[in-house]
Amino acid sequence: MGLVTKLAACILSFGTLMTGALPVMARPATLTTDSNLRTDASLTASILEVLPPGSNVEVLNITAGSDGNYWYYVRPEVEGTPDGWIRSNLVSFKPSSKSYATLVGSLGDKINVRSSPSLNSKILHYGLSGDLVTVEDSYKESGNYRWYRVKFPSNATGWVRQDLISVWPKGCIITCPEH
Repeated sequence: MGLVTKLAACILSFGTLMTGALPVMARPATLTTDSNLRTDASLTASILEVLPPGSNVEVLNITAGSDGNYWYYVRPEVEGTPDGWIRSNLVSFKPSSKSYATLVGSLGDKINVRSSPSLNSKILHYGLSGDLVTVEDSYKESGNYRWYRVKFPSNATGWVRQDLISVWPKGCIITCPEH
C-alpha cells in the first residue's frame, strides 16, 4: 500500500471517528468464481486484482451500481490485498438464524441511531445508507413508527426508524430486498 493510500485511509478513519459514523457490518462470504476486484462499483472501473474461486472475503457494504447490478464492497482475507468492489452475483453467503438489515436512503445519507424508539430520544451516533446491521429487537409506537434496535460490529447499539431500514427475511445474510 502506497503512502498516499495509507494517508487517505488514516484521514478517512479519523474523519469517521470525529463525525460519529459507525463502521458497517462485516459479513463473511466466499467467491463463487474468478472475480475482478474493482476500484468502484462498475464494470468499467479499474481492476485492482483478480481473486480466485473459493477466496474468503468480508462484505462491508452494498450499493446499486450504475450498470444495474448490486455490488459489494469487500475486504479479502489475504493480507496485502486491497479492499474493493465485487459484483454481488459472484459472492456466496452461509445461512444464518440472525436477522439482518440494510440502512436505506440516498447514497451517503446519514441515518440517525437513537437511544430509544422515539423521535424525541437522543441521537447516539449515525450509520450510513448501505450499512449492514444485525437486528436485535423491534418496537411499535402506538399509531406511529415501528423501530428496530440494531447492532453494529463495534457492538454499539441503538434504535432506527422503520422507513430508514430494510429488514431482510430471517435467515438471509445479504439480499437486495425491494424497499
